[in-house]
Amino acid sequence: MSNDAEKFKEKIYNLMIGTFDLEHYPIHESQFVANEYEDGKFCDKAYEEVYNANRRICECLGVDEDKDVELIISNLIDIGKHLSMKMYDYGVFFSSPSIK
Repeated sequence: MSNDAEKFKEKIYNLMIGTFDLEHYPIHESQFVANEYEDGKFCDKAYEEVYNANRRICECLGVDEDKDVELIISNLIDIGKHLSMKMYDYGVFFSSPSIK
């Protein structure tokens, strides 16, 4: 995959996770790609549950932050990103006329 395609794929992913400040720096693709972390959406609700569970675990442990819990969360986010990127690649591959 070309460097431009990789950058585009990253842009789409970052739009999906709400990384960009679209109010001040609009991006053309944002009219087609939704921020999946907007209030009330699936990722917003799921992340809120993760955050609350993390807080409860830390409270039980008597700490502000637990490095193992943070590691678990961070790695699950990385796994999700990796799978998202691979899914994009497979979508490109399987939508190619040469594969049919």
